[in-house]
Amino acid sequence: MRRLRLRKELERSLRAGHPWVYADALEPARGVATGEVVEVLARDGRFLARGLYDAKSPIAVRVATLDPNQALDEKFIRARVDSALRARRGAFDARETDAFRWLNGEGDFLPGVVVDVYAQVAVLRLDGDAVRVWRDPVTAAVASAGRGLGIQHVYERSRGGKGEALFGGAPPSPVEIRECGVRFAVDVLHGQKTGFFLDQRENRRALRPYAAGHAVANLFGYTGGFSLHAALGGATRVTTVDSAAGAIADARTNFQLNGLDPDRHEFCSEDVFAWLQRARDEGRRFGLVVVDPPSFAPSEKSLKKALTAYRDLNALALSVVAEEGVLAAASCSSHVTQQAFLDMLRDAGEKAHRRLRLLEVRGQPADHPTPPAFPEGRYLKFVLARAD
Repeated sequence: MRRLRLRKELERSLRAGHPWVYADALEPARGVATGEVVEVLARDGRFLARGLYDAKSPIAVRVATLDPNQALDEKFIRARVDSALRARRGAFDARETDAFRWLNGEGDFLPGVVVDVYAQVAVLRLDGDAVRVWRDPVTAAVASAGRGLGIQHVYERSRGGKGEALFGGAPPSPVEIRECGVRFAVDVLHGQKTGFFLDQRENRRALRPYAAGHAVANLFGYTGGFSLHAALGGATRVTTVDSAAGAIADARTNFQLNGLDPDRHEFCSEDVFAWLQRARDEGRRFGLVVVDPPSFAPSEKSLKKALTAYRDLNALALSVVAEEGVLAAASCSSHVTQQAFLDMLRDAGEKAHRRLRLLEVRGQPADHPTPPAFPEGRYLKFVLARAD
């Protein structure tokens, strides 16, 4: 087994449980192949960690264990998959929810491996080339442990949008799921991420009381997740805005699945900024406005520009929030810290001449766990604020 020595002072960070070692923190590694198991040594030569090496990624080693006696074999993978499933006990009510994250990569100590469950389909996503050496044993472990959940298919989704059936043949798509009792049709073959944004489940449910009796606008609404919860929570009328016509069509379908007449609501396939500007100019006002855009900060280098974009977007959204209405603002970028996001909302309120009162500051749900030493894993920010 190849041993790579640190040249930066990261011993304490690794022992505390941070799972990444960047290439520039290591002495040069020559001839180490992507996917090879390596040991990370302290500068004095002591064992620190064992993980997979990636020759092409800035993250050179994803740490899988701090135990010098633990082999990264099929037994190890099976144990981590089984442990992750047990850790979901109490994370949600299985009587009303059959879609959840089974494996959350570093948060379940199997770095780079994500598995999302959609009823009878498990969707696998692998982050980086190194972790592909674990694809087959992860698939076997999920298929075996998933029998008790009724899982019939394991399907891989790559970041490029391509997919491959790994177990049980090609899955049906869309797959109908239940989320807190709400029905959704999920396109596991072509939908965003692995098909749906499971990390917003508890936040969707949390906004229901704020929607009751009000007109609601859901911006970047995708297939209508927030929209449906708002409508079922008693909103008088819900407007769903997304630039993708296919997503808007799916949102209408999801309303019908839940016995709601989509013609009593509004669905707009349009650029969100253009829609907001027109709604502002027309004097439209909403008791609740949801702003859940795609990530504006894919890298640390783009952070400053992203925070400006978030500020401008939320300031514009505040122009259509009714007096004492609620803004629900989200960011899915790990590069935007919670404090930076709150500071951005302060600036957005100032720009819009609206005073904000924070009601709830939320994140990702219990089936998206992270180690305490890994703040990068706590990527989701969701804020409910009342606008005076």
